[in-house]
Amino acid sequence: MTKSGGVLMVVLGTLTACGGEAQRSSDPPSGGASNAGAEAMPTAGSAGKGNPSAGAGSALGGAAGQAAGGAPSGGAGSAGKGGGVNGGTGGNGGTGGGAGGAGLGQAGSGVVTTPEALMPTVTAFCAAARACCANSPDPAMLTDCESSYGSKSQTVKSLMSGAVTIDAAGLAKCLAAYQAAAIACEENSVLDACNGIVQGTRAEGQSCASGAECAGAQASACLITETNGTTGVCKKVPRGKAGDACSVTCRPNDSCVFTVYGAADSPLTPCFESDGLYCSQSATAQCQAILATNANCESDEQCGSQGYCDSGGSHTCQKRSQLNESCGMCIPSLSCIDGKCKSPPFSVGSTCQGYSLGPY
Repeated sequence: MTKSGGVLMVVLGTLTACGGEAQRSSDPPSGGASNAGAEAMPTAGSAGKGNPSAGAGSALGGAAGQAAGGAPSGGAGSAGKGGGVNGGTGGNGGTGGGAGGAGLGQAGSGVVTTPEALMPTVTAFCAAARACCANSPDPAMLTDCESSYGSKSQTVKSLMSGAVTIDAAGLAKCLAAYQAAAIACEENSVLDACNGIVQGTRAEGQSCASGAECAGAQASACLITETNGTTGVCKKVPRGKAGDACSVTCRPNDSCVFTVYGAADSPLTPCFESDGLYCSQSATAQCQAILATNANCESDEQCGSQGYCDSGGSHTCQKRSQLNESCGMCIPSLSCIDGKCKSPPFSVGSTCQGYSLGPY
């Protein structure tokens, strides 16, 4: 979360926005409309019509069938959304992946549309959190990790309202990353796997609760103008050019999805590092060219995320240390651990409080 010229922005992913540290997608809210609680996650089977245990089969078995069986296709997909006996048994059968697709909720599309399909991923996250937070200096609050997940995840609420879908193949990779993290206890592999797999379905001008609900190929934004409001409007986000008024810098591999709390005329334009630009936080925020290594500088932002300004020495842009290189100034996604730039541990931030690293 960051402020820019009186505009409060919540940015999904690992994005460092306008010089400030951004939140993870599921971090606890810190104020304003972000305090709106998500609805509790339905227990497995609640979406199934008729036999609840069959509904559980469609959520859990279907997700497993999708992960192991391949792309969904074929007749088993007609079982319908999220529940029903055929969906559950189909997920276990997984013939060609088709029955698994029925369990995930939308035959033949490879798209997750129901919260029940998140259950295996939630279970894997909570297992990893318990394993990795066991030796954390801060007390872990994971007793109700699975049952409270829905109240801590905007993705669950958005799925229930139909405002987002999740790529099924991406969710399978996210699940596998959590399972591996239970042993490795590092977070970047999870962030990489779970990033960018949630797709918004709301068109420009439609209502939204977060930027993730807004459709957009490169970037999207939900603008909330009411004080302490919880609902905004999806806005088109143009790709910034040099000299354009801007709101944030989008780094490579970031999920450039914004929830903006501000006036109706708040600037929404991001500057993309892939275009060689950054959003300058001078008196007038504008997209400006990133300076080259050894160029004279006054602030880190001028040097881009791969560099920093050596303000205590040469006052020039210098390169940051990459993965497994000796610490100096590590790139933003890495931490200095035992003298080397490495992925932050899984137990940092709010993970030990039950706030996941995705999907987002």
